[in-house]
Amino acid sequence: MGVLNHRRHITHAAIAVVTALAVTACAAGGSSDSGAGRSGQAPPAPPRLATDLPTARDFAMTDPASDPLSTFALDIDTGSYTRFRDAVNQGRRIAPSEVRTEEFVNYFEQGYQAPREGLDVSIDAAPLPFREGHRLVRVGIRSANADHESRPDADLVLVVDCSGSMGEAGKMDTTKAALRTLATSLRPTDRVAMVCYSTEADVALEPTPAADRLAIDRAIDSLHPQESTNAAAGLALGYDLARSMHTEGRMSRVVLVSDGVANVGDTTPGGILDRISAQARAGTNLISVGVGIEDYNDHLLEQLADRGDGWHVYVDTSAEAERVFATGLTGSLVVTARDAKAQVEFDPAQVAAYRLLGYENRAVADRDFRNDAIDGGEVFAGHATTALYDVELREGARDASFVKATVRYLDASGRPVERSRQLSDAECAPSIEHASPRLQQDLVVAMLTDRLTGGPWTQWTRPDDLRQRAAAVTASLDSDRDVAELVGLIDRATT
Repeated sequence: MGVLNHRRHITHAAIAVVTALAVTACAAGGSSDSGAGRSGQAPPAPPRLATDLPTARDFAMTDPASDPLSTFALDIDTGSYTRFRDAVNQGRRIAPSEVRTEEFVNYFEQGYQAPREGLDVSIDAAPLPFREGHRLVRVGIRSANADHESRPDADLVLVVDCSGSMGEAGKMDTTKAALRTLATSLRPTDRVAMVCYSTEADVALEPTPAADRLAIDRAIDSLHPQESTNAAAGLALGYDLARSMHTEGRMSRVVLVSDGVANVGDTTPGGILDRISAQARAGTNLISVGVGIEDYNDHLLEQLADRGDGWHVYVDTSAEAERVFATGLTGSLVVTARDAKAQVEFDPAQVAAYRLLGYENRAVADRDFRNDAIDGGEVFAGHATTALYDVELREGARDASFVKATVRYLDASGRPVERSRQLSDAECAPSIEHASPRLQQDLVVAMLTDRLTGGPWTQWTRPDDLRQRAAAVTASLDSDRDVAELVGLIDRATT
């Protein structure tokens, strides 16, 4: 059966090479995929911070005398924050395991200057207002901006979840709106194909020039919730299509839009992740887009994006769809840096202890920082990623550098590039109130995620402290609507 036959089913051979996502998804709480309404259920409980729920996170400080290096793959995902926002707006809460500090921080503007090419790194810091002798250290990494007009043409394969669970909570309507927004942002010479998967996977749109908006809109309109969820089959068919479209000099991307719930298909975990990793190494990155607060497998979609050398976002509103699909996604078609890693070194003569906030599932062995055979993160054009540290300084630390941050990545030719910055305590802001507004903003975000996960800062801070500090940030960032929205969410989640 030809790979381009219209509306054909995925072949048994394609299914055989893929192992399914069902074990992972069902463990996180699967869906019956009936599409039935939930009007008979009791209204959701008011939002509350989940500090009473168990978490496997390690909040311990590290002694640099025994381990001076902190090494991790870069991450530009933002889905965890928009999941939190959607939960609060719907009177719900997300589990502590779904709170990833780096994704909360990455959602917000940081004010880093874009380099002319590749990646650059910056460091700033200020005293933690509730911990004597501690500094909040911000390591920022920014990629060069994209030139939309000069980028290579792109081939996009949209893999759309058409299972019964997508009929709940407006998920399919949100998906269609997002896909229409994406279609309008593409260049006429880009190409689009679309897979719709339910119990089986079908081609809903053969490879089509983006200029043919009528055909694309007709395919989007045809999407509707159906039966069960064979996510493995959908991704297998999507990658088959991407491979059939491969043309030298064009970019290839697979965009998965789903609530992450899988309940039929092969049931051995891991195989689909292996295939996604292989396709990413061949140049086809995966972007996972989550929708729907109910029956949602956050962990699965985030891990798919990590393995696919892409990024994970969550779309909760039409405004977020516009943000992601009209600007963020099309700008992110260009990969600025491959296998990007950061290594932060603390001087044990000046630093008593340190702790990285977030990046729990992006850790890299220190010895593998310069091992380019070990996968790092892909950073797309126009993105920033931030790592925050709680650093306890020794008495007398002042003039010498106490921290050095290095970013390492492979450029377009495959050549390794490294850039470094250092910081001394004398260069830190004298107080958090004298720090840059964006660092003050990041303290608020970190205090929020600490409270959501029952972190150690809850020993020294109260919800009132968080609300007051959040309100103070808006005075210096009053034109930033995202920050203003954050303040409102904090008020609702902590009152």
